[in-house]
Amino acid sequence: MNKRQFDALDDYFGALLEETAPALHSQPEPPAEPVAAFADPAEEQRRQALEALLARVAELKEEESASPVAETVIVEPEPAVVADVAEISEPTQILQMQAEPAESAWRNMDTESSFQVLFFEVAGMTFAVPLTHLGGIYQMSRMTSLFGKPDWFAGVLTERQRQLYVVDTARWAMPGHQAREEYQYLVTLGESNWGLGCHQLKGTALLHREQVKWRASPGSRPWLAGMVKEKMCALLHVDALIGLLEQGKNIDGQQA
Repeated sequence: MNKRQFDALDDYFGALLEETAPALHSQPEPPAEPVAAFADPAEEQRRQALEALLARVAELKEEESASPVAETVIVEPEPAVVADVAEISEPTQILQMQAEPAESAWRNMDTESSFQVLFFEVAGMTFAVPLTHLGGIYQMSRMTSLFGKPDWFAGVLTERQRQLYVVDTARWAMPGHQAREEYQYLVTLGESNWGLGCHQLKGTALLHREQVKWRASPGSRPWLAGMVKEKMCALLHVDALIGLLEQGKNIDGQQA
């Protein structure tokens, strides 16, 4: 990337943080170099890399809080096992997608002076999520579709008696996107049952706070904590993103 391109992108993302730019999905994304990409397509190597990543997530959560947390695991898909729609519960607060007013004022994420993030790619867009806010990573398998949900609600994935609500991230992030994407992984958010479908895991990196252009106010994009300057990608505000999903809102805060 030459200096002119970098300066133009820096100006755009600066405007985005100040709420003067159009939505993130309306701009082309520059190519990003993976930090620690999983280059070997062998299934066993991918599994081992994911297990190492999730072990690090568990360590970070133990360091962050003395209280016990649920063990994060990667689950191998079970072939041809699909839950019956009648067996799927629909918690009122989650799947009915009712808009509710925010109970507390928005505040940005608290992080250490340096923190690790996972980079993942969806339809050419790169997102980053702090490992301490990562619930887990699952390989995608068969899902059960539900009627009456937003077009970005891909379905319910049942893993070890846990129901995971799968977001078609491309449709959520790019309203009007019609293609049905085939995702390889599900990146779950915090302690919630929500997960973002993604095409590629692009590795992890240690970030320092000064490497992120942080937002001071939520504006119309509370899901955006800031921009990772070097990668020119969005750092997800996980708690705010979960709130939007529970209200049935897309990246622009629009009700389905």
